[in-house]
Amino acid sequence: MESKAGPQFQMRISSIIVSGFSQYEVGAFNIEADDALEFQSEFQVRVLSDSSELEVLTTVKLNIRELNTLFGELKTSVRFKVLPFELVVKKAEEGYQIPDTLMVNLFGIVTGTVRGILYERLRGTILQNEILPLLNPKELIK
Repeated sequence: MESKAGPQFQMRISSIIVSGFSQYEVGAFNIEADDALEFQSEFQVRVLSDSSELEVLTTVKLNIRELNTLFGELKTSVRFKVLPFELVVKKAEEGYQIPDTLMVNLFGIVTGTVRGILYERLRGTILQNEILPLLNPKELIK
């Protein structure tokens, strides 16, 4: 069934993979500064039509502004099973068309997942209380 907003579909996470986590030795810096840490994030979406999945690949780099040095880097892959795939993800001349509503949902889920993984991975470090800032998923798809 299609509504005014688009086709009805079901979606579930089929896998979450941490494909890389690196933490680097850095010199002393002022962690108390409001802008001590800069989060640099990159999101990519891959269409896996054979398995009716969308994969969101994410790289987050934690940059110490004062030192202009990376503290760490996290790479993840989150796959989503989407049904009925063909009705939701349309093949276009160049690639695929994915509804904005679906993209906003995917990025919202992935951002929350990455925040949780970072929280766990940074435990015991000087950045253990730093949390990936809240992101507006709508801004990510622009």
